[in-house]
Amino acid sequence: MIITIVGGGSTFTPGIVKSIALRKEELEVEEIRLFDIDKERQGKVAVVVKWILEEELHSGIKLTVTYNEEEAYRDADFIFAQMRVGKYAMREQDEKIPLRHGCVGQETCGCGGLAYGMRTIFPMIKVIDDVEKYAKPNY
Repeated sequence: MIITIVGGGSTFTPGIVKSIALRKEELEVEEIRLFDIDKERQGKVAVVVKWILEEELHSGIKLTVTYNEEEAYRDADFIFAQMRVGKYAMREQDEKIPLRHGCVGQETCGCGGLAYGMRTIFPMIKVIDDVEKYAKPNY
């Protein structure tokens, strides 16, 4: 199985990869691909992920770090999307703006969640289009 993690530069990525690697046999994982549009951030996270796969777990799982949609999705079996469109700067706004207007300031629900969702729609549609174009069909 090839698993692609969209938002590979997230600080959550190492924990996700470790969880996958610990279930390598059950999941039949051969390769994990990290894909992010933020090269600097993903590069830093990839160092930790590589260490987990190679040094800590000696997993034998191939790691691919890419910023290219085709390379990220080509023949992938499973896509794990964890995008934060606008990064933490916009999360802060999602939480603070509603509070200024007497509403619950929470990043995933209420007014903040709605703002986050609206910001994410078009980038997520792009991911879906790319996955349909390149990933392994699952019929």
